[in-house]
Amino acid sequence: MKRVQITREPMPYGRVLIVDDVETNIYVAKGLMTPYELKIDSADSGFAAIEKIKNGNVYDIVFMDHMMPKMDGIEATKIIRDMGYDQPIVALTANAVSGQADIFLGNGFDDFISKPIDIRHLNNVLNKLIRDKQPPEVIKAARDQMENKKDSSAGNAPQSALDPHFAEIFVRDALKSLAVLEGIAQKESYDNENDLRTYVIHVHGIKSALANIGKMELSAIALKLETLARDGNTEVILSETPAFLDSLREVVENLIPQEDPEGSETVDEDLPYLLEKLRALRDACEAYNKKTAKDVLTELREKAWSQTTKEMLDTIAENLLHSDFDEIVNVMNKYTETRNLE
Repeated sequence: MKRVQITREPMPYGRVLIVDDVETNIYVAKGLMTPYELKIDSADSGFAAIEKIKNGNVYDIVFMDHMMPKMDGIEATKIIRDMGYDQPIVALTANAVSGQADIFLGNGFDDFISKPIDIRHLNNVLNKLIRDKQPPEVIKAARDQMENKKDSSAGNAPQSALDPHFAEIFVRDALKSLAVLEGIAQKESYDNENDLRTYVIHVHGIKSALANIGKMELSAIALKLETLARDGNTEVILSETPAFLDSLREVVENLIPQEDPEGSETVDEDLPYLLEKLRALRDACEAYNKKTAKDVLTELREKAWSQTTKEMLDTIAENLLHSDFDEIVNVMNKYTETRNLE
């Protein structure tokens, strides 16, 4: 990846929504936008994005994935525009083709960014649609506030891209796509139009997810299968899909951590520490302080816990990804009640 030197303007006044059905894409996009100090929200479907807008949420930019199951980005954007929402919407697309700008601009979008995201293009969009709309004194105040914070990884993928939590997210995405693609493959025919469209959407999604974790060769195979399916070449995808699914399963199996043979429920848990951190996490969620909540969760993950506690922390992490603070509090309450800890 080319090293690119850019100046990332602090934009603590900005708020964005990332809409994508592939969780790893949301994770990576958040990592790329985190240095800007933006308030970042996310939605895993066009339906969820529409609901957020209906509930009165307003964003400086909605980053809308183009291809999603059931409702694609163009459909979701049309509904949002019909609701009277006039803030910028930027398409995210993994299929950059000639004339695509006209397609998006003619369907309610203000711009589009190709995936994998080019940080120079992202930087230009954020500057144009967020920073440049602020009064000079607001921009200066943000710069003064952040002047001591240096971004030492300009041009690189987010450092968290290879951490265990990111691997867990990829596994969830891959298992979801595997279930759908295997179900279609078992029919041994791709002649059904709905099946073929579903196949394209899921191969397209897993293509991006594989690229996010550095599996470029397998991602290229997914791109080939997606292109063949779009062209209606069902005979070739029928013969080549099983090998692709086998390779994808192997990637998933290698990323799933091995269980402790002695049984993880025998871990001697530091319960006073756990309760202290859960209280801090609850306070952060009730204050909608995502950064503090992430920091507390990171501290908790550094210690050894039973399988029950790890599953609770995994659920919290998933909800935190989507800023669902109320559900995080519910998860913690159920956990402490079940274990009679409070």
